Amino acid sequence: MHATEAHFRCLADALPQFVCVVDETGRVSYGNPTWCEFMGIGVGSPFLASFLPALHPGDRPLWERTWEQAVASGEPYVLERRVRHATQSTYVRQLERGNPVRDGDGRIAEWILTAADADENGRLITQLRRSLAGKDRFLALLAHEMRGPLAPISSALQLLALHVNEPPVVRQSSTMMARQLAQLVRLVDDLVDLARSQNAQIPLKRGLLELETAVRAAVEAAEPIITSHGHHLTLVTPADTMIVDGDAGRLTQVFANLLVNAAKFTHNGGEIDVSIQREADWALVRVRDSGIGIPPDMLARVFDPYVQAGGGSAASGGGLGLGLALVRHLIELHGGTVNAYSDGPGKGSEFIVRLPSPRGPEYRAGCSANECSSVLLT
Repeated sequence: MHATEAHFRCLADALPQFVCVVDETGRVSYGNPTWCEFMGIGVGSPFLASFLPALHPGDRPLWERTWEQAVASGEPYVLERRVRHATQSTYVRQLERGNPVRDGDGRIAEWILTAADADENGRLITQLRRSLAGKDRFLALLAHEMRGPLAPISSALQLLALHVNEPPVVRQSSTMMARQLAQLVRLVDDLVDLARSQNAQIPLKRGLLELETAVRAAVEAAEPIITSHGHHLTLVTPADTMIVDGDAGRLTQVFANLLVNAAKFTHNGGEIDVSIQREADWALVRVRDSGIGIPPDMLARVFDPYVQAGGGSAASGGGLGLGLALVRHLIELHGGTVNAYSDGPGKGSEFIVRLPSPRGPEYRAGCSANECSSVLLT
């Protein structure tokens, strides 16, 4: 026995899944202990004659057609079927995979068949979903409970701010605590919103609104962090008003989250460009920065919870990595899309939000041909 074959058999013998090898003569040349014990089929047995009687009568015709097509075409296959234990009358649902093995001349020398318990996979998936749901309920409860003590702390800090004659150390400490409290409130709000989004409980107060109004409100909300990093922000808007049907508060939250991410993941003194433009029946908001960029393999993941826009873990950016997950969910609730683009690390990133903005009588058409540019923050 060659070393490679011995290695394969040692590995297959240890697997809990079924493993069977059918040679070119149609006989079982190998079966791991799991296969042999369950099927009661030994090495050297004719495969079809031994295996077909164990198949559930309702699954046998489809399995035979699939096997014949695979043998004729030489293509691998995947099939779910029920098979009976050799010493019991009960059937087990399994997901079977068949893969051909070719010799040096390209001819099929044997077939390797594997099978795993499909019912067990379903149970594992159900358990995982229950675990994730339990985690979400815990986070929602935790966020709601944390909101309680935050309110009196905020009130106490506001009262301290009224006493202008307090010693400098008290004023400095109060300012620091107020700043950190605002960060904590934002994190708690993100947790609550994430829990609501995963349970489809985020209500929208929709109405016709000027998109530029929501964008400018977001710039105002993100101004402290943009200014603290010394960034230069430019806003480009269309000459005419662009109307969308949406929730003004939630859209402001979307654009503020994008601006905060741009500020956090751009080195001090960077550039942030925001533009509003029309593309057919869509209103586009682009947020581009000169920051650290996003690795190609992270572009598809930046909208997942607990993943940072900069491509690292949530802990690296001073947040929970929930902002972009909320952005995607809120934009989808508005019937829109959001996508991330980057040429790679160190080359900045761009997020493009698309919202429906039909050119109907209830909408005033926007104009992207005559745009005006304003430098808002330097």
